[in-house]
Amino acid sequence: MLARSLEGDELYTLLPHGGDMRLIEKVVDWDETKIQCQTSSHRNSDNPLRSNGRLSAVHAAEYGAQTMALHGGLLARQSGQQQPGGYLVSLRGVKLHIRYLDELDAPLQIQATQLLADSGNMLYDFVLKTESVLVAEGRAAVIVHSEQNR
Repeated sequence: MLARSLEGDELYTLLPHGGDMRLIEKVVDWDETKIQCQTSSHRNSDNPLRSNGRLSAVHAAEYGAQTMALHGGLLARQSGQQQPGGYLVSLRGVKLHIRYLDELDAPLQIQATQLLADSGNMLYDFVLKTESVLVAEGRAAVIVHSEQNR
């Protein structure tokens, strides 16, 4: 198992987003099937997902998706490739255990577990929590761009 932490510019090169939409601040640990990330961006008053000054828990899915993108990027880099872009095509079984992410003072811990990776399709379970609060959980499907799929 490869275990590494990552943050800053090295992490940002693996995200398909730019600027303030880079929501994940740190990869705590990862291996072939799992990734654990951490962030406090949900507390930022200028978080681009805020509406009327609030950050709805529905945006937990975006935190999960960015964590999955980081995992895909790390796996691709490990094999000497660059992860192509992808589309989040499905969210299933999403459970939001709170109403607003901005009410949480503690850093968010986001874990994604890859359940399937086959021919440009990926399926992940994701969980967001703090040390004491289960925030959200669900399953997401991603279709990755490839030269064959374009």
